[in-house]
Formats: sequence, structure tokens, C-alpha cells
Amino acid sequence: MSGTRGLWLRWSWRDLRRRKGLVVTIALIIAIGTGSYAGLGGTSQWRLASNDASYAALQVHDLRVTLPIGASVPAGTLASMARQLPHASDIAASQERLVQPIEVDASHDGETILVAGSVVGASGTGVDDVWVADGRPGVVLEKKFADRKSLPSAGTIRVSGGRTLTYTGVGLDPEYFIVANAGTSMASALDFAVVFAPLDVAQQLSGRPGEVNDLVLRVRPGANRDVVQAELTAAAAGVGGTVTNIDDDRGHRTLYEDAKGDQEYWNLFAVLILLGASFAAFNLVTRIVESERREIGVGMALGVPRRSLALRHLLVGAQIALVGAVAGVGVGYLMGAGMRSFMQSFLPLPVWKTPFPVARYAEAALLGFLLPLMATALPVWRALRVEPVDAIRSGAYAAAGNRTGLAPLLRGVRLPGRIFRQLPFRNALRAPRRTLLTALGVAAAITSLVAVLGSLDSFFSAIDSAEHEITTSAPDRLTVGLDWFHPVDSAEIRRVAADPTVGRVEPLTQLVGTVRANGHEVDLTPQLVDLRNGMWRPTLHGAIADVTSGIVLSEKAASDLGVRPGDTVQFEHPVREGAGYRMVQSPVVVSATHPLVLRSIAYLDQQQASLFGLEGLTNGLVVSPSAGHSAADVERALFGLSGVNAAQPVAEVPRLIRQEIDSFVGILRIAEAAVLALALLIAFNSASITVDERAREEATMFAFGLRLRAVLSMLTTETVLMGLLGTVAGIAGGFLVLRWMIEVLLARTMPDLRIVPVLSTGSIVATLVLGVLVVALAPLAMAKRLRAMDIPSTLRVLE
Repeated sequence: MSGTRGLWLRWSWRDLRRRKGLVVTIALIIAIGTGSYAGLGGTSQWRLASNDASYAALQVHDLRVTLPIGASVPAGTLASMARQLPHASDIAASQERLVQPIEVDASHDGETILVAGSVVGASGTGVDDVWVADGRPGVVLEKKFADRKSLPSAGTIRVSGGRTLTYTGVGLDPEYFIVANAGTSMASALDFAVVFAPLDVAQQLSGRPGEVNDLVLRVRPGANRDVVQAELTAAAAGVGGTVTNIDDDRGHRTLYEDAKGDQEYWNLFAVLILLGASFAAFNLVTRIVESERREIGVGMALGVPRRSLALRHLLVGAQIALVGAVAGVGVGYLMGAGMRSFMQSFLPLPVWKTPFPVARYAEAALLGFLLPLMATALPVWRALRVEPVDAIRSGAYAAAGNRTGLAPLLRGVRLPGRIFRQLPFRNALRAPRRTLLTALGVAAAITSLVAVLGSLDSFFSAIDSAEHEITTSAPDRLTVGLDWFHPVDSAEIRRVAADPTVGRVEPLTQLVGTVRANGHEVDLTPQLVDLRNGMWRPTLHGAIADVTSGIVLSEKAASDLGVRPGDTVQFEHPVREGAGYRMVQSPVVVSATHPLVLRSIAYLDQQQASLFGLEGLTNGLVVSPSAGHSAADVERALFGLSGVNAAQPVAEVPRLIRQEIDSFVGILRIAEAAVLALALLIAFNSASITVDERAREEATMFAFGLRLRAVLSMLTTETVLMGLLGTVAGIAGGFLVLRWMIEVLLARTMPDLRIVPVLSTGSIVATLVLGVLVVALAPLAMAKRLRAMDIPSTLRVLE
């Protein structure tokens, strides 16, 4: 019995060697599917584990005390307050800081770089430590900003007041893994510079010697953070401080939410690629077995037990599956390495943990192993059920008996040219199941490609829409952020208006708030602008008679709240009260909607400043260049002016967002490469099996004098036909997937964006060209085999 098993193992090994090219490529298809599933599917675990390790390594704070803007206290005051808490023994470490807004001039090599920023001065270590990625400790520049602006790891910058500051390294602290609290500007987080410095240096830069305005602390393991926070809140009220915990930190929350939300996208691509590979492997293995029906028939005629014949082919399927599963480890590792490299450059955390996702790979490998076995078992079972004489019957379509599939549909169709021009179309219809499965494999791969390209098209379309909206008038204007609320006739604002590079000046007050209606709420960054006569006004849709009396919401916010112009919403907003602010709720009419893609942006007219207790005050400006000057001239002239935080051309916002998306495109190229490789392998294997199936037909054509290029032309035409069918189906399926991604998945993971599903004409054409071109190239690889065909031996058949 053991000898019999050895015989079938050797025979199956012979089958593998005889079709080694097909075996390798089918195994690669399985490897791409399982490897993509593992490589794309493990990113959230990587990011979550890396987030935890990075925050732990830099000893992120548990609690933070922040004084009101502009306020500070003598150094030691906040630390002493913490030491006097009833549960002070639960505090493991604390650190006083001075956090102040500054302007940074990092211009170099002819490029002007003038941005808003912060200096973070710390008194020691043990809480929110600074990780120096390159250089040495001291004055450290935030790494992502330095990388984005191609700055060296050590050098000089200029800061507010025209002072030159030498930085000694680039790095991060846990509060700025993601710059998410830079302000209300759309691009502030993309163009924000943070300088980490010793406390005395920060005090000197800020003009606040011996002062602090921030305290961060860690509670010891096992202590009740909520109790310490409650005690600290009561104590901080005496100095006007606000106490928050790490869960309130926007950057911390964004890191974890993004890791989970992004994984849903990668899971979708991974499943699509795996499905494409599964369809392809199932189809190709099935065709390999069906092409050997005659051998199965001969075996049955010679009296070989059916179970032994089945075992031989099942062993072939198992060996193909095993090779594919093993190769999938390598593909998954390579894909994971690409993802890891991208994520480390896109989000440079101090600690990255990227173990191979064993459990996820096991899921894909199990599917990749079972599918070839199923694909082998079905045609073997079908072949073993027929009489030996029927299985022995020769011909390319013996598997279908004498049936001709859907070929009769072409009986009344006359295509131009000689008869062999019609053969590819008839062949495709004679075996509709094979044609459909091959097309489905290509379609699943193309669906992933269309989803990738459509995502980019949709984002760039949204950016174009935003650019059109904010540059409809006064496209060269700038927004100027002030360090605090100033009277509109203050000396700071008069200095801005008096600068010779500045033309028109208007107040632009930027606030925060929340609007509620119908059981829903939306956080807003409302802006007070001149809705009647401002140099720029938002496009208003459905405006009521007196648009200045209400609030202008984005179309996305209005839709999410279920309101329209004329409806009343509850608006929670700050009201100035003495030196501070309190939050109140006011009923406000929705006076119009605007088309900007950011849900949080809302507008009110300047005459409603009294709603906030800000009559005659503003914390920002809109300025236009004077005649003969550019926005860059104004940006340079206002740098360092007292009271000015930053000046940013509005045209810069779309450019910065495009730049950020461009840097994200790299990770999509990984999925795109896997998709194209999968489509090419599917087409190659399909063409190779077709050549084997039709060997006698091809030999007959050669015997009658048909040239190689004519045979290749027929094979290419049939392959292109299946590729075109799969590509068209993939484009349709890809758009449906894209709509689901944008309207369901994106709406849940990125609710602040209004993105419309868009698949550009260029992307459709590119997909058609790539999909058809890739499969059209595959038959050319068969030229050598066809040229070397032994025609007499191929035509010789034992009946």
C-alpha cells in the first residue's frame, strides 16, 4: 500500500514538473492573494501597538493643566499646587512648561517658509519627553515639519521678533505625534512648526522670564486618575486653569481612530485582491484538471480504481496550494515591508512594532489552500462519473461533450475577414463558464484598481471644489492670525493696515462652537465675516431674505443635522465674560448653506459679534496686497509684527492638502502593483492552458500553412476579449465599491469631509488601457512554445 502511495506521489510530482510554469504562476496568484490579505490587513495592529509603545516610551502625560491664553504664573506655582492635592502621592511625575505661539522663518535655498508655530519649554524630564530622531538634545525642531520642508537635522531658524535660534536636532514629543491642535485654519496642521526647548530658552523667546502656563503629570500605575483629575480641577480653578486628560487630546484620539478607520479601507482592498486571486486559482486549476480528462478516461479503461485516479490529481492541487501558501509568506512580508516603510516615513513614531500578522495570514492561507483542492475535486468528480469512452474522447472541449456552449449565438453573425477571425469569439462562447471565471478574476483585480483611482479622483475633486470656492474672489488675499482678541482699532491692527504691502484689511474672527438639531450635533469652527460687502464671501445656497441674521452652515453639516435654510438650530458658543469665557446655547436660524467640503466651517456676519460679547474685537484679519505687491510680499512684511501669529495666503491651503494627499498616494501604489501583477498572471495562465487545450487545433492550423502570427493573433484576440469583459465589469464593480467607500465607510470614519464619489474619464481610460494591455501581453509569452511545437506528434492521437 505504501508503494502505491509512493507511485501516486511520484506521478503527481511528474505532473507538477510537466506543468512547472503553470504551477509556479498559479502559486504566485495564490501568494499575491494571501500575501496582500496579510500585508494590508496587519496595519491597524501595527499602528495600535506602535502608538502604545511610543506613548509609553516618551512617558505621555495622564493629566494636563492649561492656563487661559495670555495668562501665566511664576514657575513652581503649578507644581506646588499639584503637590498639595489630597492624593498627591498618586502622582508619579510632573513637569511645568511654557507653551507659547510663535512665528517661524525657516526659509532656505531660495524657498520662503514663513509659518505659525509654538515653542514648548519644559523644566525637566519624566513626562512628555522629547525623542530626538536625529541630532542631539537641546533645542529640537518638530520632525515632520523639518522633513516636509527638507530642513537639515541641525541649523538655524528665525522666530518672532527677528531673533535667530539655533536648533540642535529634530524630533517629537507625544503631544505632537500628530499636529492636531494647531488652530482653526484648514492647513494649519500641515504647515505648523513646533520648537521644543529648555524652559529658560522658551521664557526668553516668549518674553516671560520665570513664568509658566502649563503643567503635565503622570499618575502612578493602579491609581485612580479620575480622582486626581477632580482634585486638580478644583485646585486649578484658583488660577483659571483647565484640566484635561490624555483621552481629551485631539492628536491622541486621532492617532487611534485613524488606525482603526484606515484599516477598514485596507481590509476592503485586501479582500478584493484575495477574491480575485481565488477566482483565478479556482478557474485555472479546474482547467488544468479538465485538460487531462483523456488520461483519466484511459486510467478508468485500464481498471485503475477511481479513488486512486482522484488521489493523483488531488495531490497536484494540494502541492500547488502548498507552494502558493508558502510563497504567500514572502509576498506578505514584502508587502508588509513596503507598508511599514511608508508608515514610518508618513508617521515617524519613536517606536514601531510590526510583527508578521500570523493569525491574519493563517486565515488567507487556509482559503488559499482549500480553493485549489476544491478546484481540483470538482472536475475530477465530474470526469470520474462519465463512461471511460466519453472521457477519452479527444478534442479541446471534450469536457463539455458535444455541446457547443453559447457558440450558436454567432451563427447568424458574419464578421469581416477570413474564418479564423471569427474563431476567438466562437471559442470564448463555446466555454462560457471558463470565460466567465477568467473574466471574474480580472474583474476582481480591476475593481481594486478602480477603487484606488476613484478614491484619489474623489479627494482631488473635493480639493478642486474647495479651491474654486475660496478663490472665487480676491484669490491673492491672506488670512492673518492674531495672538489674542484685539480691538479693531488697536495699534497692532493699525500697524498691519499701515504696511505699504497691505491694501484692504477686514476683521476675521475665528471661534469654536457646536450646533444641534433633530438629535444630532456637529462641532463647528464658525467665522465672523462681512457677508454683504466683504472682499470675499462664501457662495450661498438657499439664502433667506436677511442672510446676516443667522448662521451659514456647510451643506454637509446641514444634511447631517437634517435642516435647511429657514430652520432653527441650537448653537452652543462662547460668550466673553470679564477676562474669560463661558459657553451658552442660543437659538439661531440657518440663513443659508455653503458648498465648502469641510463640515465644520460655518459663517456669521460681523454684526453678530454681540452674540459672543465680541463687539469691536477680532482675533484675525483678511488682508489683500496693495498694488504692485504679491501675497508673498505681505507674508514677509507681516512676519514678526507684534500681535501677529501668522499670515497665510488662502491659495496655499489647497496646495498643502494636495501635497499631503500626494504623500499618501505611495501606499496606494502598493495595492495597485499587486492588482496589475495579479491581472497579468491570470492572463498568462489562461493563455498557457488555452494553448495546451487546443494543441491539436493549433497543430492542424500549422499543418495547413497558417503562420505563427495568425495563431497568436487568434489567441490574443480571445484573451483581450476576456480581459475587456473583465475590465468593464471591474470598472462597474469598482465604482459601486467606491460609492460604498465614500458614502458609507468614509462618512463613518471621516465625518467632517463632504466627498462626492468621482471616477474621472482619465481613470476610466487608464484602467481600460491597463486592463486590456496587461492581458494582451500574456499570449506573446506563448510564441516560443508554439514555434517549437512538434506538429506530427501533437496530431497523433490514440483513440
